[in-house]
Amino acid sequence: MAVLSPLYPAGPFSVQPHLRLLEDRTSVPGLPEWRWLHTPGHTEGHISLFRDSDRTLIVGDAFCTTKAESFLAVATQRPEMHGPPAYYTSDWQSARRSVEQLAALEPATAVPGHGLPISGAHVAATLSELAGRFDEVAIPEHLRMQSRT
Repeated sequence: MAVLSPLYPAGPFSVQPHLRLLEDRTSVPGLPEWRWLHTPGHTEGHISLFRDSDRTLIVGDAFCTTKAESFLAVATQRPEMHGPPAYYTSDWQSARRSVEQLAALEPATAVPGHGLPISGAHVAATLSELAGRFDEVAIPEHLRMQSRT
């Protein structure tokens, strides 16, 4: 990722004109079939979106379907469940709770910020397994002891 950093924007970009306040958990402005869930961990204000009618989950960076820290995994895009990108996850305890919350929804489709969308009967089971083994498979080894305190 560092090799690609010269291609990143050189300065800040303001998203302020595009922001809308999410006043309640029952709807998303302009998307009445969707509800939002506060899923902090990767970032403090992170949210995920869920549509009950078809159990579709837009997870942002709460979890990934590729190992975001691996150039090879990102290049090949072989779908596999991973925790949030380790290089910018600020709170691993909250990240674990967020994945547990999302697993409880039993989604049929998951659309992550990193990796390809996945769909089918295996999605809920695979996400449940990630939630159950989160410390072991998602938290970087050097941070595991720190996250249990």
